[in-house]
Amino acid sequence: MLAVEEGQALALLVDTRDVPPDARRDAVHDAYLRADVPRQVALTNQEAVDSTRLHAWMFGSTKLFCPESPGMDVTRKSASGRLDPIIALCVQTRGTGMSIEDTREHRLLPGDLVMIGPTSPNRFVIAGATAAIEIPFDEIGLSVETAAVACERLPGSPLLSVVASHLLSLPREADAISASGGAAHVGTATAQLVRALIVSAAFDEQTSRAIVNDALGPRIFAYVRQHLTDRDLTPLKIARAHNVSVRYLYKMCDAADVRLMEWIIEERLEGARRDLSAPDTFSMSVAFVARKWGFNDASHFTRRFHRAYGVAPSELLQRSRRQGRY
Repeated sequence: MLAVEEGQALALLVDTRDVPPDARRDAVHDAYLRADVPRQVALTNQEAVDSTRLHAWMFGSTKLFCPESPGMDVTRKSASGRLDPIIALCVQTRGTGMSIEDTREHRLLPGDLVMIGPTSPNRFVIAGATAAIEIPFDEIGLSVETAAVACERLPGSPLLSVVASHLLSLPREADAISASGGAAHVGTATAQLVRALIVSAAFDEQTSRAIVNDALGPRIFAYVRQHLTDRDLTPLKIARAHNVSVRYLYKMCDAADVRLMEWIIEERLEGARRDLSAPDTFSMSVAFVARKWGFNDASHFTRRFHRAYGVAPSELLQRSRRQGRY
């Protein structure tokens, strides 16, 4: 099996339209192996054979796996009857899905979320598109029993819609996230948010509230890293996106020893530095890079950049262009 390395960006694994007809079923099976997702896979109709696509990305150690198919039956089981525990959640993005376990059967419509039993044999039938995440079980820091209880009680969690919205957004921004320096942070935030979801479903309200608060900080910082190029990224927008007040946002940042706006500028400067240092910079200008990373004032950008890196952005750009010629 070709295992996926942490941090590796896989993107499109297979599109059966690009594969010779007699090799398409094997290509889908091989794609699951490449993504280190050990499953038995069956394409249930000819349309599925002819038009199935699989994407995968790694955000740190968190794996995002997105199958699109008019008919796919995916089974997780073991000949010995014993399965290693996993943390796996699926959200339907288009069409319908069906999650089938011994004691549970869930039909999913777009936006619906299900958590797979950590050690349960499972079938997932897709007629559309699904976004699934897998997180190493040890990183959640909870027992198999707790995760199993949460699976049964998930609909009662107040975090269900929050996590579903987060997972729905990941495929839309996956390429940009995986290409950024914040991919591992997004994976960490996702894992902590999923942990909070499990605890909120399995435990009492007081314990759940503490876990949710612990997960909020990494989620907010991951959100900021995903939206650094948004010119309207303000404390108010960040707070509203996470259903907290601006005052609470600053309180949380203070607790993490983060000066929010200064940190945003530093992250934007680092993004600009990566762009200006890239080998293929011939189509770029300093003004373009500055605007891309949220700096409306080119002079302010130049001063902050020089202060941070000891070199003017125009000088760095020229240096990159000279190196790109060789």
